[in-house]
Amino acid sequence: MVSSSEEFSESFPLYLKVIVTLFCALILLFGTVGNILVFVVVIKTKELRNSTNIFLINLSVADLLVLTICLPTTLIELHSQPEVWLLGRFMCKAVSFMEMTAAHGSSLTILAISFERYYAICKPLKAGYKCTRMRALIIIKLVWIVAVLVTAPMLVITELSYVEYVDGSIVPVCLNSANNFWHVAYFASLIIIFFCIPFIILVILYGLIVKNLMMDSRVVCSTSEKRHLRQRKQVVFMLATVVVTFFVCLMPFRILVLWIILASQEKVQQLGMETYYNLLYLCRVMLYLNSAINPLLYNAISTKFREGFCRTLGYKNLRRCSSLRPIADLTSTTNGNECLKAKSSVTVAQILMNEI
Repeated sequence: MVSSSEEFSESFPLYLKVIVTLFCALILLFGTVGNILVFVVVIKTKELRNSTNIFLINLSVADLLVLTICLPTTLIELHSQPEVWLLGRFMCKAVSFMEMTAAHGSSLTILAISFERYYAICKPLKAGYKCTRMRALIIIKLVWIVAVLVTAPMLVITELSYVEYVDGSIVPVCLNSANNFWHVAYFASLIIIFFCIPFIILVILYGLIVKNLMMDSRVVCSTSEKRHLRQRKQVVFMLATVVVTFFVCLMPFRILVLWIILASQEKVQQLGMETYYNLLYLCRVMLYLNSAINPLLYNAISTKFREGFCRTLGYKNLRRCSSLRPIADLTSTTNGNECLKAKSSVTVAQILMNEI
């Protein structure tokens, strides 16, 4: 949106350039290395090759797409004239398409992981045939097919135009136009379907998991069962942390986009260009931060992941590496049910949860 406002400057404020560049550089470095290591660790560690970690690899792929394609273009925009697009028509369409496809793929993948954990904790007997690696691969294929198809209209909506700049020159501008009812309805529908509805579903899922754990806590019969129950509660806490981090990091950008497409151009311009860009780049930094933080969460969650990272990085003292564990593994807990249930159910649950 090129503005003719008097306060419009032909360059971004220096403080904004410095701060955003610094944060983006750190996010790009640690996020890229961390997500690549997730893939390497799972491939090299036999005991990590399970359905849950296949989903986590898929999350890492989506994060890498955002970090390596979308983040660098943000830095190029930041160090160019405001609103001027220098990367050509193809990248104009590709960046918007890739960013939204990755976001939709991540949202669907988090749903898949959470449903798998729901079955593993609340319905362990069904998890034996629902939570398999083959099923996980099929779900991942469906996730990306849906994400690509749903995001495909962005290839039409996003356009590279040539407009008159504030200094009178003609410059290229990449715009995601929302200038008619159908475009506005499309953007609003994406936010509802891939952000609001998944959040509600996840709240319900984790509510059911917590209820199951509370019921189990009333009937534990041995020290071993108490330990398993404590670990399962930690599992739920950490999975909830991954989910909350995802939605907290993406929420500001989604709210800003929704406000921009629903508000009039006059209201947007009333913010002032400096305030507008401060909000925009704050939201973008949080969006990219989500793509970099997941490997850190995996290390905080899983001892086996931590050991795999240490082994991959050449750190030989794995015992000391494991001793850094602040909480239990993500999924290396048992789903042993109440002591009043059949022993066979406990055995099946223990096998199913011996994962990360």
